[in-house]
Amino acid sequence: MKRWLPFVLPFVVVLAAGVGFRIWTLMGAAPACGAYAPIELDALDYDSGCVRVTGQAHFEVVVRQTLPGNLLRDEETLYLFPLFEPGQVDERAVRILVRTERAPEDLVSFETVTIEGRASLVTAEQVPFGTEIEIGKRSNYFFSEPMVLLVPDSVSSDGETWRPRTRTSR
Repeated sequence: MKRWLPFVLPFVVVLAAGVGFRIWTLMGAAPACGAYAPIELDALDYDSGCVRVTGQAHFEVVVRQTLPGNLLRDEETLYLFPLFEPGQVDERAVRILVRTERAPEDLVSFETVTIEGRASLVTAEQVPFGTEIEIGKRSNYFFSEPMVLLVPDSVSSDGETWRPRTRTSR
């Protein structure tokens, strides 16, 4: 056994570190936001960090996204919707997507919301490639560059504030 120890011990250490890192990234390793910087939607970029923005949420086309469960977490349903400048109801070029676990109300098409959250780059893991096609089929919206994904820590509208129960990073 002693002669196998130099081979087995490094393997176990590397394996444990890899599994630990994967669990850490799946469970939402993004640090919490300390303060939110107020920013205009035109100036919002994927490396803006923790921001506070006010915009017009278009609930006409909401994409429902289901993340499969695994050993460490339950199945999760998320909703994607576009965010535009306040008062813009005719805009069709989507540059900002909001990804939240709360389903929008059925009878609301447009709503002015204030969102505090983290802006990040849109990746294929967070927003599947078929999302633009699905949005385009149900309306005449289309994606424009640079795409920004906004994951909210709080959403305020009409005096009501909603906070998600967990932070989703995947």
